[in-house]
Amino acid sequence: MALFQQGKDPHAAVKQLRQQGLTDTLIMEELTKQGFKPDQVHAAITSLDGANMPAPEAAPSFPPPGFPTAQNAHPDEMYGRIEEIAGTMIDQKWDEMLREVQKIIAWKERVESQQKRLQMEVEKLKEDFKTLHHGVLGKLEDYDHRMQDVGTELKAVGKVFKDVVPEFVDNVKILSSMAGKRK
Repeated sequence: MALFQQGKDPHAAVKQLRQQGLTDTLIMEELTKQGFKPDQVHAAITSLDGANMPAPEAAPSFPPPGFPTAQNAHPDEMYGRIEEIAGTMIDQKWDEMLREVQKIIAWKERVESQQKRLQMEVEKLKEDFKTLHHGVLGKLEDYDHRMQDVGTELKAVGKVFKDVVPEFVDNVKILSSMAGKRK
């Protein structure tokens, strides 16, 4: 909190403390500690409220139950209570953070499990592809051997035709000439 020196305008001090979110009771306590007279602070609060001044039957603003005030508590007790409240808030936020971290850990474990499963599937696909590759290569080698055999047989047939065709052609010529003589 900003400290104000005695002799400064209490209106400015009240306005600044209100902007910081303090209640009128806490403003009264703080400015009294800083040396302002209670009637000066009360007058500043009242003048700032102006037309917004609460009706006389309205209840005055009090700190939350169990929160020590300057009239009934020592400053160490106030700081102890503030520490207790801060500790409770920190514990709550810590618990929330732990829940979020546990969600992240669970997500990470799911992702790692899926990753391992995918790696196993990729390895299986590699093995299947390797088996298929060997099978195809085996069939190609078998086909190559068969084609070589066919090639050898065609060469043999070619040699036979080489020897037989001229004789066949001669026989056809002879038959053709005999058929021509018969006509």
